Amino acid sequence: MRWLLLVVLIFAGCGQKRLYTPSLHPHPIIRMQQAIGVAPVALPEYLLMDKLLTKSGEYVDFTFAGEPDWQIQKALVEYLRTALGDERVGIYPWDFTIRPRCIVKLHLITLVLDKKRAKLQARAEVVVGGLKEAFTLDQPLGGLPQGMDALWQKIFDQVAQILKKRCYKGK
Repeated sequence: MRWLLLVVLIFAGCGQKRLYTPSLHPHPIIRMQQAIGVAPVALPEYLLMDKLLTKSGEYVDFTFAGEPDWQIQKALVEYLRTALGDERVGIYPWDFTIRPRCIVKLHLITLVLDKKRAKLQARAEVVVGGLKEAFTLDQPLGGLPQGMDALWQKIFDQVAQILKKRCYKGK
C-alpha cells in the first residue's frame, strides 16, 4: 500500500506542469465566399522543444498541450473560419478534394519574452499566392498564458487581414 501512495505522489508532482492551449475569440471581418487552405505552420525550433526564448537569450520552459505546430495550425483554421465567415477554411491538403485557390502559410520567425518590459514580441511572415508579407507584433504581458493568447489573437488577425487583401474578390 505504501508503494502505491509513493507512486501516486510522484505522478501528482509531475502533473503540476501547466500546459498551454490557445484560447482565442475571433470576430467576423468579412465573408470570403471561397475555399482557403491553411498550410502547416512553421514555428521556431525552441517552441517545438517546449521552450520560450527570452530577450536575454535564455530559454524558459513553456509547454503546449500537444504538438505546437499542429495545435497552432488547427487554432488558425478555427479562427479564420469565424473571422472570414466561411466553413471552407481547412487544413491543406487534407481537408480538400481539389486545390483551393487561396493557400496561406504562416511562418513564426521568433517569439521572444522580454521579462524586463513584461511583453512578448513576435516576428512572422505570411505567404499567400507566392507573395510574402512580414510583420512584427508586441503584446504586454499580464500573465504568460493570457499574454500568449492575446499575441496569437493579434497574429491571427493579421493573417485574416492579409487573406482579405489577397484573396477577397467581392464588392
